[in-house]
Amino acid sequence: MKNYSILNVWVVLCFLSLPFLLSGQSRSELEKQRQKIIKEIEKTNQQLQNTQKSKETQLGQLKALEQQVESRKKLIVNLNEEVRLNEKLISDNQAQLETLLKKNKELQQVYAVLIRQSYLKKSSSSRWFYLLSSENLNDLLLRWRYMAQFDAFALQKSQELRSLSEQIQSTNKRIEDIRNQTLQVISSTSDNMSELEKEQQVKDAMIKKLSREELALRDRLAQRERERESLNSAIEKIIRNELARAEKLAAEDTDALSRKDEETTGFAQIKGRLSYPLKNGRISTKFGEQPHPTIKGVMISNNGIDFTSSQPDDILCVYDGEVVGVTYVPGFRNMVIVKHGSYYTVYSKLAEAYVSRGDKVLKNQKLGKVDKGENGQIELHFELWRDKNKMDPQPWFR
Repeated sequence: MKNYSILNVWVVLCFLSLPFLLSGQSRSELEKQRQKIIKEIEKTNQQLQNTQKSKETQLGQLKALEQQVESRKKLIVNLNEEVRLNEKLISDNQAQLETLLKKNKELQQVYAVLIRQSYLKKSSSSRWFYLLSSENLNDLLLRWRYMAQFDAFALQKSQELRSLSEQIQSTNKRIEDIRNQTLQVISSTSDNMSELEKEQQVKDAMIKKLSREELALRDRLAQRERERESLNSAIEKIIRNELARAEKLAAEDTDALSRKDEETTGFAQIKGRLSYPLKNGRISTKFGEQPHPTIKGVMISNNGIDFTSSQPDDILCVYDGEVVGVTYVPGFRNMVIVKHGSYYTVYSKLAEAYVSRGDKVLKNQKLGKVDKGENGQIELHFELWRDKNKMDPQPWFR
């Protein structure tokens, strides 16, 4: 019950902040955003279904659940924004309808007067009598023109009434359609709230369980730190050797420095447009320091980002380059480093590498394969370096 009340408070806060977070988005933009979130949820669902129930995979399950909860929250915010947008559309259409009805009422009154006058004219005397009783030709022409104008004006008002009636019907239909769509969105929001509550409960239960095993987790964390340092040392060693080789080559070949600058510029220009190296993967762990999911007060560091998938797959090179390192690192399995001028992309936790040092590779070329690792997860660890400096890879992907 406690979790449910917390979730309710969270959704209310999200709904209140919507005009500031998402104002200005159209329905098509919301739909595009929603489809992307739903696709992320489907990927995570698949991963959760395929994850083995062993101690080694519990942390992986927890990370997937955290991702699922965050995606579900985003989806609920998206749905609530569409409800808000629909309510505004209904309000706008109601205002338009009121204006049309008011105009229709005024026009009906004018038209009623016209019809009454027309009837009186026809009943009191014939149109020909009215014309022939003119004093002179000029008076006759004036009377004829007046009658023609009167008939045209009456016809115009009749057509306006017909058009207004059609607009009123169309507006009423539009309001009804939007209301029905809003009811569907509200129903979807309710369903996702229920799913979010279940996922939150599972996540909380898993955190409690893992917290009871904190000692073993701390030992595992220390091991991971040592493995990460080994990976870092291996990467730095390869890059140092490559920088020394490039410096020597530049001294012997005057065009080498120019070629490196061109490669660097080419790679820098595609920032924000890279495709994932793991085609059906999703980003499960971000770059930099972040709180440990279960051990309070402990920060964990990530020199790159991690992709996870529900099925084994080939790893694709993100951009043209040259393989400058292929090695095995305990805890990170096979690692491939590709040089792109001054930039280096690092692919580790490969079950198998398809390339060798010195190979020229192209964008989307297969570098190796990921499969289930020691923890039972299918995971790729990806890093991005510029010379000896680590960078956050996530902004480079679209």
